[in-house]
Amino acid sequence: MKKLLIAFVLMGLFHGFCLAVIPLQKSPLWKSTETGVYSTGATWGDIDKNGYLDFAISNGNDMAMAPNYVYFNTSGILQTTHGWASSNALYSGHNALGDINKDGYLDFVVSNYIGSSWGKTTVQIYMNQSGVLEMTPSWESADSMHSFSCALGDADGNGDLDLAVTCGESYNSIYEHQRIYYNDNGTLETTPSWTSTDSTPCYDVEWVDVDNDGDLDLSFISSIGPVFIYYNSGGSIERTASWNSGGYYDGNTLNWGDMDGDGFLDLAVANNNQMGQPGYFQVYRNVNGTLNTTPVWQSSTQGYGSSVSWFDVDNDGDKDLTAGRWWGFSEVYENIGGMLTTSPAWQCSSKYKAVVEEMVWGDIDGDGVLHVGKELHAGNGIKKVFYLNHYPAHTLEKVIADDDTLNLTEFCYNLASGWVSVATAPITNIVFDYHYSYKPDLGVSNWEAANLIFGNIAPVYIWGDASDNGSVEVGDIIVLINYLYKNDQPPHITQAGDANNDCIVDVADIIYLINYLYKNGSAPLEGCA
Repeated sequence: MKKLLIAFVLMGLFHGFCLAVIPLQKSPLWKSTETGVYSTGATWGDIDKNGYLDFAISNGNDMAMAPNYVYFNTSGILQTTHGWASSNALYSGHNALGDINKDGYLDFVVSNYIGSSWGKTTVQIYMNQSGVLEMTPSWESADSMHSFSCALGDADGNGDLDLAVTCGESYNSIYEHQRIYYNDNGTLETTPSWTSTDSTPCYDVEWVDVDNDGDLDLSFISSIGPVFIYYNSGGSIERTASWNSGGYYDGNTLNWGDMDGDGFLDLAVANNNQMGQPGYFQVYRNVNGTLNTTPVWQSSTQGYGSSVSWFDVDNDGDKDLTAGRWWGFSEVYENIGGMLTTSPAWQCSSKYKAVVEEMVWGDIDGDGVLHVGKELHAGNGIKKVFYLNHYPAHTLEKVIADDDTLNLTEFCYNLASGWVSVATAPITNIVFDYHYSYKPDLGVSNWEAANLIFGNIAPVYIWGDASDNGSVEVGDIIVLINYLYKNDQPPHITQAGDANNDCIVDVADIIYLINYLYKNGSAPLEGCA
């Protein structure tokens, strides 16, 4: 007890706030060897199920007909020359990975932007056959359109992945309706059952539970017009968007993350100025499930904004914003107290200026991967969509709803966005067993030259080392006391404070460390079981 009193006395010496360091290399740790294919879409996923994340790239854009690539990862070493290429070569835009047919393997979906002479084309899927992607797509949409981006999500709440695609082309003012292809027991329809009444060229799409009502809503960003949100009511997506941002911003990319920590996902967008509009990065705040129509934040600079993504890069417990531009730099805007800096806190080396298309997070060598084995969420018999506490996730091992372990036919998921959608809403609770990484690397698809990956150089931390000084000592107790009782900053790597391995940082961890340091108690337990 005397030692605990000493800790409380000393904690004032540690009280205070300091800016975090963004732990990313300024020069890439990895570059692809191929050039001239105009890489556009980028996605991480364990395609061959060897435990390491592969890098899927779609190529072509509006510049050249090119095949799509996958760089395979073997024991943490990523190929620099593609290990898989599609047999066809098209003007491809963005892509998505997901287990469409429920066989446990990730299938590769590609949006194709234009056909010959800037005409319409189709969306295609390369199915995964026991860890090997087919080279010729076996699924193709029966209808044609201009599609720059796609996203897999559970539109109807039946636990399988439906496909939403953007449609339209802004350079030639081609207005098209957005579309959803529904999945029936593992088979995707080829003619869309849902089309929007709104008609505008859209360039990105994301599924998200905007209002936290337990189903996935659908968001699109327009290149000639606003951002649209189509709300989901009981498994039915409205056809006319009941929310839009208004105005005309020449949007290119959107991504969702909880900037202010209130439990509702905020919307980040990358705007482009090639069509004469301001090219700011912006964030729309989500207030209790309703987005403001005026951005709460925007970057200090403008230009050819092309990509945004959220991740807690500095491991301080809040979401930072990664952003990029065409012929610009990969950047990170730091989150301080629920608001982003208007100038980037990190920027890649000037040698690696790129035509950034997409920015995605994945741990190449798995050196930051942690296990979460008993993450409990409450059920109410209505809610079907649940967000993991940590994402992007590395793998999802098990889903247990109301004490029953679900099989693959009963749920679907998106590891990058962190949601799991179940076919039957749990009445009491749902438990997730998964892995995630606290230090993923930043992958960048580069339209102009080589694709890039910037390494995450955050230290491999010691469990219980809340002060991040390389050892477990009284200073760690002080950090936890300040965090829990003085509203001070959390441990530099929040999870390191979970000394007793119960997936929560609380007073029990303080007691656990005191027992370990002064009463010959057990050492801090690694991982969150």
